[in-house]
Amino acid sequence: MLRFTLRAPTFTRALPLLKKYPVSTHRSCRTPKPTMFHKQVSRLYSTGSVQLLAKILSTLLLLRPPVITADLPKFESQYYNYQKELWKRLMWTFPKWFYFREGTLAEQRFRELNKNPVHNNPNMEFIGGRPIIKHQRDLRFKQVLRLPKPYLEGEEGEVEGLESDKPVVPNSRTTPADASNDTTSLERKLARTLYLVISEDQGKLWAFPNFSCENTPLHKVAEEGLYGLGGTEINYFNVSPTPCHVQTSDKGKEFFIKLRILSGSFVAQNKNTTFKWLTSEELGEHLSKNYYEDIKHLMSAV
Repeated sequence: MLRFTLRAPTFTRALPLLKKYPVSTHRSCRTPKPTMFHKQVSRLYSTGSVQLLAKILSTLLLLRPPVITADLPKFESQYYNYQKELWKRLMWTFPKWFYFREGTLAEQRFRELNKNPVHNNPNMEFIGGRPIIKHQRDLRFKQVLRLPKPYLEGEEGEVEGLESDKPVVPNSRTTPADASNDTTSLERKLARTLYLVISEDQGKLWAFPNFSCENTPLHKVAEEGLYGLGGTEINYFNVSPTPCHVQTSDKGKEFFIKLRILSGSFVAQNKNTTFKWLTSEELGEHLSKNYYEDIKHLMSAV
């Protein structure tokens, strides 16, 4: 029994409250009111509203990283060219006496290729200022040297001599795939990152390869699907077994698995499957606008 020790005035004021909210002597008799959580759980497990689970898909984000250095913008190219010319202008004079001893045939050939500058003649007028000659060099300009070639050139341009003495000619940054705009070749856009997209309806609708997943890990489904889609002549690297992005679409939940192709070639195993290797800007032209805006942050700017 609960005992109340109340004074007369206080008891008189508390009497209406006790009548409105009677006090129970046993706590077990109190019935808690249903909360919002209980209402949601009862509604979720009610037989009247059964919600179907979304389909789980493993979406393959296969990319080919850049093969060569990125193309420089015009401003950066001009900046590096300026720094290079400034370095040549301030560089030390070439010590020809160290590399070509006087009186030798090599020194004679060097003199034939590099003529001495015009000296400061007080009886002559020079455009652009009078020359400043030191060690047979005009310090106003950069020193341009022509060295004797240790090899001989044939009549048809053939080079004769040691392999190490032949000039190094760099390869072109553009390939035949760039000239013909072959989007199915991995040899295009060597300075950019390419992404694989496929189409099952003769190029009407393009998308990333995706595969349904039931009881297999997402990254395993993506790897097995890659071999089934493009053959086993692909050497790839799995960036992470953890999905890099989750996208909700009409098909279900798409979990993106990122893979990098290192070598090999992608050969479509299905005749109805067409594929392309596209840059991030070209993906915006082949994918739907809303879909591309949601996954744009996954693409590389290079």
